[in-house]
Amino acid sequence: MIRIEATGLRATVQDRGRFGHLREGVPPSGPADPIAFAAAQALVGNDFDAAAIEIVGDAFAFRCEDRRIVAVTGRDVALRGRGLVPGWTAAFARPGETFTVVCGERSRFAYLAVSGGIVTETILGSRSAYLPAGLGRALRAGEVLPLGIARVDIERAGRFAFSPDYDTGQIRTITGPHAQRFTDEADSLFFSAEFRVEPASDRMGTRLSGPRIVAREGEILTTGVVAGAVQIPSGGAPIVLLAEHQATGGYPVIATVITADLGLVAQRLPGESLRFSRVDRDLAVAALRDARVALGAIA
Repeated sequence: MIRIEATGLRATVQDRGRFGHLREGVPPSGPADPIAFAAAQALVGNDFDAAAIEIVGDAFAFRCEDRRIVAVTGRDVALRGRGLVPGWTAAFARPGETFTVVCGERSRFAYLAVSGGIVTETILGSRSAYLPAGLGRALRAGEVLPLGIARVDIERAGRFAFSPDYDTGQIRTITGPHAQRFTDEADSLFFSAEFRVEPASDRMGTRLSGPRIVAREGEILTTGVVAGAVQIPSGGAPIVLLAEHQATGGYPVIATVITADLGLVAQRLPGESLRFSRVDRDLAVAALRDARVALGAIA
């Protein structure tokens, strides 16, 4: 069992996501930063299908009732117990020992993984919370969550992974399904301009401000969308869809952020800038393959 002592601003249980229900209008949810989530699971020896805790805000605190391996990942994070454990590093948790997840000023989403995984109730095949639909809920201080059975290898403590370069503002994309709806001038502007993250950004999408990107006249049929899709509403301000994206959308998609870079977008803070670059499908696949190889090397 894991006891939650303090929750920070908001904390929810997330696994890889709730797939197969977009037809019913239920988004996949899951982690906003999939690479950080997967790295935390690998560090503690969990399968990638296990559930962990996504944390927004500083000072999330917890303790485990038995011996566990724990790790926190994300942007600008650390774990404070007897001492300070850097982010992206596994630590040994003694029974009853209190740890605090420390989130720095540049942190947006942090991931706490515990060996054995969080084994709360599954809803529609997933433990991921999706608060707008009442699937799961925000965690509360004082509550106790069940953990799965895990063989605790003390030698795993100290194992570390390399964090992505969250400070880069260069985001790789592939050509979107509605690229033909944008003139060469609009396309060139999109891939050369600097955009800034708006405060209204959330787990549904990162909203951007900057030069107005204009699509050709005419409506498009409502179509299915995926995480990473860069929609261009009529006002011309791009929106990058994230884990809690809607099932369908009626705005043209000029580009799609590659899976390996989704976390880089999700972790950008309001006011920070980013730029988009275009890559081909082969490079996008290779980047994801490299990320998975790196994760496999941790386990």
